[in-house]
Amino acid sequence: MSNGHDHPQDVLRETALVFSAAENGDVDISLLRTSLAMTPWERMQANDDALNFAESLRAAMVKRNAKPL
Repeated sequence: MSNGHDHPQDVLRETALVFSAAENGDVDISLLRTSLAMTPWERMQANDDALNFAESLRAAMVKRNAKPL
């Protein structure tokens, strides 16, 4: 199955165009660069940390809005 790219350099060229377009526009790619600098395991850990933080915020909101017995 072909993805329309016969040569790896075609993919690299298209990727370079996307990055240059993003850098010249209103798109902030610093988070992408930071994420790509991490290993997949580090990205999974960061996602886990964000999920745990979100769950703690939800729990705090439930506790704040709970009515006393």
